[in-house]
Amino acid sequence: MVVVQVQGGLGNQLFQLVAGFCVARQNSDSHLLLDASRVSFGTDKSRRLQVLNFNLFSPELKVDVWGESFRRLAQFGPTRLSSALAISASKIHSKLRFKNYFYFSEDNPKVSLEQLDSRSILNGYFNDFSIVERAFSLGLRNNLELKSQPSQWLSDNLNEVDFETSIAIHVRLGDYLKFPQIFGKLSEDYYLTGLEEVSFNESQQVFLFSDQPNLVANHLPKISSYKNCKIVRQPSAVPSYENFFMMSQFKNIICANSTFSMWAAWFNQGPEGRDKRVVIPTPYLLDRADMVTPSSWRKIPRG
Repeated sequence: MVVVQVQGGLGNQLFQLVAGFCVARQNSDSHLLLDASRVSFGTDKSRRLQVLNFNLFSPELKVDVWGESFRRLAQFGPTRLSSALAISASKIHSKLRFKNYFYFSEDNPKVSLEQLDSRSILNGYFNDFSIVERAFSLGLRNNLELKSQPSQWLSDNLNEVDFETSIAIHVRLGDYLKFPQIFGKLSEDYYLTGLEEVSFNESQQVFLFSDQPNLVANHLPKISSYKNCKIVRQPSAVPSYENFFMMSQFKNIICANSTFSMWAAWFNQGPEGRDKRVVIPTPYLLDRADMVTPSSWRKIPRG
C-alpha cells in the first residue's frame, strides 16, 4: 500500500493522488491510503478533500482515507497550533502503522519516484505534468466523470453553454493576494493576449471563473465589459469541484497561475480529435521554475 500525505486544494490534491497512483501501479499494487490530516493547512481552512469526487481510476484501485477528523479540528484552532497538532498526529500514525516504510520527500529526494516500491510514504506537491502523462499511460482516465449526480446549477450550465466556441478564463485571487512575492497577480494584458492566442472575437461568449467572483470585474475591467462576458457565480450550496468540472468542459481555456485551471485544461478532452487551445502564464510562480506542462499549451508572459 502506498501512502500519500495530501495537502492543499483540489489541483494539488490531484497531483499528489496521481503521484501515488504511479508508484502503486509500477509495483502492481492496487491500494492507496490518503493521509488527509494536512488538507486544511495554509491560508484556507475551509478546504476539503475533494479529489475523490471523480472517477479517475478503474474500480480495482482501492483508495482509503485517514485523518479527516484532524482536518476538521484544524478549522477551529489557531493555524500554527492546528497544523502542528495535525503534523504530530500524522507522524505518530505513520510511525506506528508504517514502521518499515520509506519516507519520500519531494524537497529532499534520495531516489526518484520511479525507484520507489509500494511501501512508501509520499510527501510533496508533485506539480509536474510529466508525472500525469506517465499516470495516463498506466491507466489514469483523461475524461473527467463525477461520482455523484450533478446539481441543478451544473446540469443547467452543461445543457446551455456552447463549450466548443466559448472561452473559459480563470482568475485566481483570494489567498494569492496575501503572498504577492510568491503568486502575484496576473495582469489584464496577460488575459487579453491569451484571448488573441485563442482567436477570440466579440461574438464569442467568455466565462470568467474565479474564487472571488465579486472582485474579478475590477481586476479585468476591459474583458468584463464585453457584451458576451459572463462571471460564473455558483450557488453557495454547490461544491467548488462542480465549478472545476464545468471549466474542464471548455475547448478554449486561459489559465491562471493555478493548478485548479491547469488540471481543468488537462481534462478538457471533449470529442475525439478536438483541437483544444490552452494558454498558461510564465513564470507560473515567482519563486520557482515553471512546472513541466504539455508542449501543446501556449505560454504567455504574465505581464
